Amino acid sequence: MTPDTADQLHRLRKEQRRNSVLFCVFAVGSGTALVASLLFEQHLSWLMAITIMVMLMGALLRHRMVQQTRRNIAQWETLMQAQQRQADQQEAWRRMRELLQRDLDEDTFLHTLLDTSAEVLGAERASLWFLDEDRALTCRMSLVDALIGIRLAPNGLDGYLASLTQNPCLVTSDAQHDERLSGLRPYLRENNIHSMLDVGIFVGGELRGAICCESTSPREWHGDEITTLMGFAGLLSQFSESLRRREVEHDLYRQLHHDEVSGLATLRGLLERLQTLTQRDEAFHLLVLRLGGLGHINETLGQQAGDEAIRQVAEKLKERLSELQGSIHVGRLPANRLLIAIPGQTDESLRHYCLERLLSMGENSWRIFGTPSQLRFNAGVARYPRDAQDIESLLQRAELAVQHARETPPPHLAFYTSQLSDWEQRLNRLERELRTALDEHQFRLYLQGQFDSAGRLAGAEVLLRWQHPREGLLAPGSFIAEAEYSGLIRPMGQWVLDQACALLGGALQSSELSLSVNVSVQQLHDDAFMTHLTQLLERHDFAPRRLILEVVESLLVTPGIAARLNALRELGVRLALDDFGTGYSSLRYLQDFRVDEIKIDKVFVDAITPQRDAPLVRSIIALGQALELRVVAEGVENAVQQDYLCARGIDCLQGYYLARPEPVDTFLRRMEEASAG
Repeated sequence: MTPDTADQLHRLRKEQRRNSVLFCVFAVGSGTALVASLLFEQHLSWLMAITIMVMLMGALLRHRMVQQTRRNIAQWETLMQAQQRQADQQEAWRRMRELLQRDLDEDTFLHTLLDTSAEVLGAERASLWFLDEDRALTCRMSLVDALIGIRLAPNGLDGYLASLTQNPCLVTSDAQHDERLSGLRPYLRENNIHSMLDVGIFVGGELRGAICCESTSPREWHGDEITTLMGFAGLLSQFSESLRRREVEHDLYRQLHHDEVSGLATLRGLLERLQTLTQRDEAFHLLVLRLGGLGHINETLGQQAGDEAIRQVAEKLKERLSELQGSIHVGRLPANRLLIAIPGQTDESLRHYCLERLLSMGENSWRIFGTPSQLRFNAGVARYPRDAQDIESLLQRAELAVQHARETPPPHLAFYTSQLSDWEQRLNRLERELRTALDEHQFRLYLQGQFDSAGRLAGAEVLLRWQHPREGLLAPGSFIAEAEYSGLIRPMGQWVLDQACALLGGALQSSELSLSVNVSVQQLHDDAFMTHLTQLLERHDFAPRRLILEVVESLLVTPGIAARLNALRELGVRLALDDFGTGYSSLRYLQDFRVDEIKIDKVFVDAITPQRDAPLVRSIIALGQALELRVVAEGVENAVQQDYLCARGIDCLQGYYLARPEPVDTFLRRMEEASAG
C-alpha cells in the first residue's frame, strides 16, 4: 500500500470512530428519555421536550452519517482511481523499459513513447520538441499531425527553457496566463491550450528538448502523472545516449573493417571471414597481390590519383574473381597490396587462373584521371592448412612468397615452399637470443610520462627495451611478435611486472604516480599470474590502484576472460583498454567488462590537424566521460593535438611532444629536479 493510500484509510477510520461516538450518545439519550417518561409521568411536558431534543439529535446524526457515507464513497472511488492509474503507469513503465533494451529504430521508439504517454496520462495531445543549434524548438513528432515540423523561434523561449533547465518539469493548469510561457502565448491561443505538463529531455547533462502533454480544457495534473512523464523523459534520454553510442560504434566498425578508397574489406574485416574458413577446416589458398607502379602515380599525379588507381584495380579484380566458383574473400592490406582467399582450387588450376586472369591485368593500359598509366602485379600464394594452421602464419608465408615473386623473372608468381622460410630461421635465432637475454639480464625498463591537462605528471607507462649485444638498443617491435610466438612473452612480462611493482613500492613510494603495464593474452591465461601478482602487491606494500594493467581489446573476445579481469579488479588494481577503437566491437564490450580507463589509439590522434576536426576522438572522450572512465590519449606529437584534446576534456596525454621514453634512472632524476625546483 502506498503512503497516500495509508493516509486516506487513516482519515476514513477516524471519521467512522467519531460517527460511532455520536450514535452512542444518541442511543443513550433515547434510553434515558424513555426511562424518565416511565418514572416521572407528572413531568410529562418536560420529558416531551427532552424527547424532541433527542429526536432532533438523531435526525442530525442521520443526516451527518449519510453525508459522511457519500464522502467516503467518493474518497474510495478517488483512491481506487489513483491505484488503477499507478498500476497502469507501472505496466507502461515496464513495457517501455523492455523496448529500451531492444535495438529499435528512433522513429519506432519515439512513436511508442508518445502513444504510451498519452494513454497513461489521459492526454489528448502529446508531442516531442527538440532544440536546434539556434535554440529554436521544432516539433519532431506528435499525435497531432498538424504540429509536426512546426518551429518556434528562440525569441520568447527564455522563460520556458530556463524553467525546464532549473526544474525537472513545468506544470500549469492555466497555461495562457502563466508568466513562464509568455513567449508561447500565440501558440497556446492558436491551439486552445489551457493545461500543460512538460518535462525536459537531457542528454549528457544538457537540455536537448521536451516531451509535452497538453490539454484543451483546464485540468489538474496528479503527482503520479508528473512522476511518470519524468520517468519516460529519462528513458528517452537513455535511448538518445544509446543511439549516439550505436552511431559512433558503427562509424568505428566501418573505419576499421572497410577501406573507403577501394571499397574492399580491411585486413581486420577480412580476418573475421578467414577465421570462419579455418573453423570449418576448409582448405583454401591465400594470395597476396602486390601492385607495382603506384609510387610513380602518387609522385607524378598525386595521392588522389593513387587512390583512383587502387579503386580501378579493385573493381577489375572483383569482376574477374566473379568467374570463379565459391565464396571469394577480397581485402586491402596496408600500402599497395591486396589479399584474396580462394577456396576450392588446386595448385595447378589456381596457377593457371593467376597467370591468365590476374597477372595479365598488368598488360592493360590504365587511365587514371585521363592519363595513361602502367601498373605491374606480383602474386604470392600460401595454402591452408598445408603451409600453416593459423591465419597469421599463413599471411606471413604468402607475404614471403610475393617478395620472392618480385625478385624472380616474369610471370612474378610464387607459391610458398619451405625453402622460402627465412622468417622461420630468424624466429629460431631470435628465440635463442631472447632466452639468453632473459638469463643475462639484457632487458631494460623505460618509462614514458603521462600528463594531465594542466601539464602535471600523473603517471607513466612502463616500456620494455632490449640491449642487444650486437644490434644495440631494440624497441619491442623488433622482438615482441617472436616472443609471443615462442611463449617467452610470459617470463618477459613477469619481469616487467616485477620491476614496475618494485618501483611503486620503492623509489615512487612517496609519490601518487601510477604505472601502466601491458599484459599479454598469454599472461592472463597463465593460472600462476594471479598468484604472482598477489604476492607482488603484498611484498611491495603500495596502494594497488596505482598499478594499471593494460589489455588489448582483442583479448575481450577470448572465452572465460571476464572472470580473470574481474578477479584482477578484486585485487584493487585498475584495468585499461589499450589502443581503444581498434579492437572488436569496442562499445559493446565496454558494457560487458568493467574497466577503469581507455587509451585512444595513436591512429585517431593523428587525425587531429589545424584543418581537420576529429569527430571519432571527440566521441570517444564523450563516451569515456559518460561512463566515468579515465581517458588517455596516446601518440600526442604536437601542440595542436594537445590543445584540441585538452579543450575536449581529456584526462591524460602521452606522447613524444610531452615526454619521450627514458630509462628509469633518468625519469627519477627529472622528478627530483622538478621537486627541487
